[in-house]
Amino acid sequence: AVLGACVVAAAGAGAGGGIYLTQRGVESVVPVSVDRAATATTRAFDELKIHQTKSATEQEADGEQREVEGTAGDREISVTIKAEQTNSSRVQVVAKKSAVTWDKDYARTILDRIVAYSR
Repeated sequence: AVLGACVVAAAGAGAGGGIYLTQRGVESVVPVSVDRAATATTRAFDELKIHQTKSATEQEADGEQREVEGTAGDREISVTIKAEQTNSSRVQVVAKKSAVTWDKDYARTILDRIVAYSR
């Protein structure tokens, strides 16, 4: 796990390791493919009643990346899934409340569900 100046380890027990707080949300590396993490994200959105508004896939030099976005009440949800090593994915979740505020607790709830559904 990469620890930058603004990343603090949270007390989280994800399937692949810790859940880390970022400047705007949370992230974790899960030991599944990007496809499986994306399917888990869709299931988490359904369970948490998040209305999906966008889903996009990009092929980058260092692997596949998926973006899934949605809305839940006054929050804009953004999930980025990026291929890491073989059969691992970095999942980042941001729950934006306004231009300058984020709901990290809600982002953590979403990430917990994605990790659970990835198993």
